[in-house]
Amino acid sequence: MKEFLKNQKVTYNLMSFTGYKALVLFSLLAEGPKSYNEICDYFLNHPYLRESISIDTLRVYINSLKRIGCEVKRVRGEDKISRYIILAHPFELKLTPEQIQSISKVYKSIVKKMDIEELRAMDNFFEKIGRYIKNDKFISDMKKISLLRDIDKELLKDLLDCCDKKDQIVITYNSPNSGQKDIELIADKIEIENGKVYLFGIGFEYNQYGSFLVSRINKIKEIKLEKTIPHGIQSIRVLYELDCPPENITLNENEKIIGTNKNKTVIEVVTSNEFLLRQRLLAYGPLCKIIHPDEFKNKFIALLKDMKAGYYCD
Repeated sequence: MKEFLKNQKVTYNLMSFTGYKALVLFSLLAEGPKSYNEICDYFLNHPYLRESISIDTLRVYINSLKRIGCEVKRVRGEDKISRYIILAHPFELKLTPEQIQSISKVYKSIVKKMDIEELRAMDNFFEKIGRYIKNDKFISDMKKISLLRDIDKELLKDLLDCCDKKDQIVITYNSPNSGQKDIELIADKIEIENGKVYLFGIGFEYNQYGSFLVSRINKIKEIKLEKTIPHGIQSIRVLYELDCPPENITLNENEKIIGTNKNKTVIEVVTSNEFLLRQRLLAYGPLCKIIHPDEFKNKFIALLKDMKAGYYCD
């Protein structure tokens, strides 16, 4: 210890060779199967060891790991190369059924308030710890409740990059109504709504702002080098009132508060997609009242009447 404090260096005099090298080997094999040559290269390039090891010495370190409870085997891969692998060890993270249930419950609760980057980080976290848990039920349960379970992770990353750059792209989309089709749009953002992940952008087909389920996007077929803004996009300005104070309201980018009265808040929204706006206002239920314009309000009332009639028909 005095030597280390004086020189701030780890030397041979400060370490137990067998114990330290056994730990180094454990750390290496915990990452995945390794051949003898890969182990030698790792030890040779290690910042403290910088030496290779013989096959007999390797057996000594493997036996040390076995004595502390590790199950180490040598397996031959399809490439005919033998590799050492740790099948089990006493340091594995173990979870009880009650703990798994609690983790699932917490995930379902907090995921509702996450943005897409936080969701990706959470998904990567569970994927990482899943490699250290010998519990297939935990892994399968987390995959089932993950909002990214049906989404290609690399495709999601590429779509996020396109949104950051506001790229004009062509995606191959599996539409529930018309089947697989190519859709051209200017990518804007990716958000979570009602437990699903959507890509938002200005679509060229209908000349309006729209949303697309990311799980239905097969690929990015093309990224345009030059952008062409769609022509003929018509927006509608709507005013609606919410029966709650402004501090309890989460606004979209195209919304702003224009008035408050006690616990009521008046919001202005400008959009080119009436369908998305209707879906948003319906989600508020009886807390929402449309003020302007009359044409949109009358359409919304007619929609509510049709929905009500559907519950009374035989």
